[in-house]
Amino acid sequence: MRIRRLTRAEVIKLNISFSLSKYMIMNPIIALRLFFATQSLGLSLWLLRIPEVKATIGLSLIDLSFALFMQPFGVLIGFFIAPAIIAKTGNKKSCLYFGSIFIGIFSLIPMAKSFIFLSAILFASGVVCAAAEVSMNAIAAQMEKEYKRRMMSRFHSFWSIGALIAGGLVTSMSIFKVSFLTQQLTIIPLIVILAVIAANSLPDYVIVHNQSKIKGATSFLPSPSLIILCITPFGALLLEGALMEWTAVFKRDYQGLSQVSVGIIFCSFTLSMTLCRFFGDEIINKLNSNNTILISMASSLIGMLIYAQNETILLSSAGAILVGAGIANIYPMTMTLAASQPGSKEKNVSIVAFVSFTSFLVSAPLIGFMGEYLGLEIALSALAPTSLLPMIYLMNRYLREK
Repeated sequence: MRIRRLTRAEVIKLNISFSLSKYMIMNPIIALRLFFATQSLGLSLWLLRIPEVKATIGLSLIDLSFALFMQPFGVLIGFFIAPAIIAKTGNKKSCLYFGSIFIGIFSLIPMAKSFIFLSAILFASGVVCAAAEVSMNAIAAQMEKEYKRRMMSRFHSFWSIGALIAGGLVTSMSIFKVSFLTQQLTIIPLIVILAVIAANSLPDYVIVHNQSKIKGATSFLPSPSLIILCITPFGALLLEGALMEWTAVFKRDYQGLSQVSVGIIFCSFTLSMTLCRFFGDEIINKLNSNNTILISMASSLIGMLIYAQNETILLSSAGAILVGAGIANIYPMTMTLAASQPGSKEKNVSIVAFVSFTSFLVSAPLIGFMGEYLGLEIALSALAPTSLLPMIYLMNRYLREK
């Protein structure tokens, strides 16, 4: 075997790698929590600035709806190719590469001066988001299995924490009249660095498929129980997307509240969701899954009606709090159930995450189209019963069969 002496450049590169590794390794659980937070933080910084982008480019509700629709369309493409990419890169590298790109791409939105440029950016963000979304949930599910305890809700609480921090940052920026461009160019690079550090510290689980266990389960069509799981969180994420993407436009442009008031309402929603997710694993263990879902649905229905039909900051915040508490644990609980299904964990999580995250993103164009013809109050009020009531039956049916 031939032994080659390292070049000076290679030695320097190795020294830098070893030096960085000392500062880029943390506890895997903390790392995954931080990674969840960075993804939401990057996304939410733009969501609260939608009215500003809408006014700058001169978009109508329909134009804005079409532009926002490009993100779930990108997610659709991304989720089809995500399993193949993850099979080659592994979940850790998928989070590292695609999670960082997903955050970084939002720094381009303030530079969008046309409908086409904005749509292209949102489409690209959707594509890379898919791989990161599947990978971080697959790692979370594997950690639950390894540590033999519920952890998914707490992981997702850090997604909500990221949105909460974004709400505080954007509100502060609005008070001090900081432009959207300045905000993104100063904050986004810092979030990317945090995401890289977190992703570099994640465990790199080896993907092993037991063929005897998953015989017949790797066909293109998912099993009936997995289809039910795909439908179950649809309504909850539809509501989450509605409040995250339309609060700024609805409360500021249509109900006349200030940007600071909008920030308070948004923070009320995300804080409620954060707390309920942080303690969600304990709540589910105490109440059981059926009772948790029933209480969650009732809270969401009542909260959405209060939120949509009131123009005061107090009642709007109260409604947002009820919605946040109601939808908090539906998605994390569904991801845990999906990962426990027969077959490939990555495939099952990918399918459920695709349907769920698409509903989160498609809520924006859906409400925009409905709002153009019915008014935003009616569109938002109608969303709760039409999207949530069927979920109670489907989830209960699945849990009883299991």
